[in-house]
Amino acid sequence: MAKERLITRRQQGDLGEASAIEWLTRQGLTVSIPFGHSPDYDLIAEGHGRLLRVQAKTSTQLQRTLEGERRWSVAISTNGGNQSWTGTTKRFDSSKVDALFVLVGDGRRWLIPAGTVEGTNAIRLGGAKYSEFEIDRSAGILKLVYGEERSSRIDHPDRGSAGVGEPGRTVNPVAMPEWVRIPPPPSKAVPRQRTSASTTISANHQITIPKAPFVAAGLEVGDRFVVSAEASGRLTVVRIGDR
Repeated sequence: MAKERLITRRQQGDLGEASAIEWLTRQGLTVSIPFGHSPDYDLIAEGHGRLLRVQAKTSTQLQRTLEGERRWSVAISTNGGNQSWTGTTKRFDSSKVDALFVLVGDGRRWLIPAGTVEGTNAIRLGGAKYSEFEIDRSAGILKLVYGEERSSRIDHPDRGSAGVGEPGRTVNPVAMPEWVRIPPPPSKAVPRQRTSASTTISANHQITIPKAPFVAAGLEVGDRFVVSAEASGRLTVVRIGDR
């Protein structure tokens, strides 16, 4: 049985966009909202001479694994979103989005490079997968969506995008790799627990720097590097200059 909502899905999606704007502007970026119907992105963030097109999603669907661990199920496909909706589902396309911003019910947030998103309809967050792209937490949205008495229930999924067939703006995807592939600036509050993690080279020869080694190396957005080939399968990356 579906839970009674206090706000619409479109309003829930607005909470996700507002959270994305808040975080991106705190990173020193200028954020713009596209005018009119944009099927591929919700926000444009500009900084360091580059544009980053961002899709924003929210989720209040909390599930448990067989081991009892909590996971948030996030729908990344979009159904309709305007008055002329035909019932067609638009699946996530990593060639048309730079970054996926996700806000979930308890306030946890992720900024995930599009090229690392596995799946076209939904992903699950809260475990080791995508953990290097988790950013600082904000206030939760469960109480706003369902009320305090329902804020801790594990129930059926709710998307943070514009709802099926609803008029107005949609919450969809769009592309550009290298800028978003640098995780957020290091925080003094983040412990230096591990200094290595796996990553993938994209079709554009971009490499994500996972969060743990990024923080441990004291890197910042905008740093410049010299990349050298040391041997087959081995590169060295050294920052140019001192700050």
